[in-house]
Amino acid sequence: MTHPAHTYRQHAVQCATPVGLVVMLHDGAIAWLQQAITAIEAHDIDKKCAHLNRALSIIAQLEGTLDFERGGEVAQTLKQFYVHARARVLQANIQNSQDILAALVQQFSTVREAWDQVDHPAPAQPAPPSSGASQSDPGSASPSSSFRLSA
Repeated sequence: MTHPAHTYRQHAVQCATPVGLVVMLHDGAIAWLQQAITAIEAHDIDKKCAHLNRALSIIAQLEGTLDFERGGEVAQTLKQFYVHARARVLQANIQNSQDILAALVQQFSTVREAWDQVDHPAPAQPAPPSSGASQSDPGSASPSSSFRLSA
């Protein structure tokens, strides 16, 4: 019999968009880093190492999915972030540093939120009605209502 949580995760992965999968990988890295912090607090070296190894595997997977042809500067920046993150995980492991891991959790959370915004862009807000200008007059549209940029 399969565990319901495993079935749910499997279904979530199968139904996710490619960007959604990247978000899930960031969620996994964050979770393993947080569990490593807990293991350091408990003085459990074996669990700390196991959790950090899982985080490192996810970071390697994230780095391996970068598309430098289509991703350009963003892909280069993410590559630098993942290289930095791997080095910091190794440093945290050697020093048993909860602070380094907490900083990484925050950094991964920030990157994760950016990916999540790409996967779930905020709905476009309707332009407020303008006083005195007709909706059918193309010259009355403001530039902000014609062009919407999202991250």
